[in-house]
Amino acid sequence: MNRAVEEVGRIFGDVGLGQFQLNLARPVERGDYLAVEDEAHGRVLCQLDDLKRKSDFDLERAGATGGAAETPIHENLLGIARIIGYRDGQGLVKLPTIPFRPGAHVFRAEEPLIAEVLGLKHHANSGAYVGLLRNHALRVELDINQLVQRHVSVLAKTGGGKSYLLGVLIEELLRHRVTCVIIDPHGEYGSLRFAAEKNGVHARFGVESQGFGRQVQEYSPDATLNPSAKPLTFSLRHIDPRDLLVFMGLTNVKTFLAPLKQLIERVATSNADYSVHDLVRAAEAGEGIVAETLHERLEYVEQTKLLGPVGTSLNDLVKRGEATLINLRGVAPDVQELVVARIALTLFENRKKDKIPPLFLVIEEAHNFAPQQGTATCSRVLKNIASEGRKFGLGLCVVTQRAARIDKSVLSQCNTQLILQVTNPLDLKAIAQSIEGLTAGMTEMIQSLPVGVALITGGGYHTPLFCEVRPRATRHGGESVQIVAA
Repeated sequence: MNRAVEEVGRIFGDVGLGQFQLNLARPVERGDYLAVEDEAHGRVLCQLDDLKRKSDFDLERAGATGGAAETPIHENLLGIARIIGYRDGQGLVKLPTIPFRPGAHVFRAEEPLIAEVLGLKHHANSGAYVGLLRNHALRVELDINQLVQRHVSVLAKTGGGKSYLLGVLIEELLRHRVTCVIIDPHGEYGSLRFAAEKNGVHARFGVESQGFGRQVQEYSPDATLNPSAKPLTFSLRHIDPRDLLVFMGLTNVKTFLAPLKQLIERVATSNADYSVHDLVRAAEAGEGIVAETLHERLEYVEQTKLLGPVGTSLNDLVKRGEATLINLRGVAPDVQELVVARIALTLFENRKKDKIPPLFLVIEEAHNFAPQQGTATCSRVLKNIASEGRKFGLGLCVVTQRAARIDKSVLSQCNTQLILQVTNPLDLKAIAQSIEGLTAGMTEMIQSLPVGVALITGGGYHTPLFCEVRPRATRHGGESVQIVAA
């Protein structure tokens, strides 16, 4: 029988409006798509959510056989399927209002039905092609407008392929001339400039090798360690005293803001082109705990070399249709926080005023910059972007291998999730709590996903789906370092 109309089993037992049980006559994998003929609406798309074998071979029979020859075992392969729905005359996905009949035949779903109900179409102008629907030759394209307007999270355990998947996503954004700023703690994404070496996998997915050298620029607070990057600095004279407290790591604004303002005014009166070193010397002359703290923290800011007389121009940092990498490789964690805080705040405030184009802000290792427990200098501004950025055309993408360690208010604002293999129970719990429509079967599947397969929710799709991630068009810069040669 043709695979497209292959019958795989029949419905049995009590049947609900959202799911049903079926006795399988043919092997079907968990996650495969099925179809059931509905009397009123034609074929309805379903998905196998769980599998188990039921047999008459119980503990008593197992003990009685001992070393005897094989005994006949009567068994059934049973499944639980969730009902996805059908497209009505207006193109809306709906569930049947009457349960399927017990005994109804269940078929392996045909690809046209899968594509129609899931909404798998080629969107040349607004679709980010990230791969193929698992076990099918159907393109999975994310709605770019929804990515930017409704935020994204990329979640996976260490080595699960999150950097590779993010590289795929950024390639698509660059193809569509979406402006991006990428916080890159490990210097992994400079490889976006160079085309990948083409192989047979590229042909299977219909991907051409391509580099984006003309659309990728790179900055770093430490250009000596990262020679491919331009120096990243911030102008001291253009930083408000309140923002300077952020650089100083002082969160008690009531205590320190007024004394810092007085200090700056005193220094600026005698030297309009004052430096951080001038502020340090002036604070050193003060008395009391507040003056001592200001002196200590200003010395710290001076050591970071982030503040200078002339900072990196915002117009240079944000260029329409290009990706700017903020390479933080080798930069101390506390300095990384300062850089992310300043950049995020600058982007947010200038997007509100429409001084820069709509853009996508990507935060790698996001659990370090917006932690669930403890505080980071940049936590507050990232929370504000997560809750309000979409209104101003500032999309946020958080990338982490520890979903349980990222701030829940940030993760819950991400309406598109790209999830690779996750095995930590706390991370799985955090993912399940932040995603609507995730079944128990899908949560179990996340733990055993092969490398290169992602569960996608949102992105223009009404139901979660599994996707084989396409190969990178550019080189991958996130490979692990070999300690011992093979």
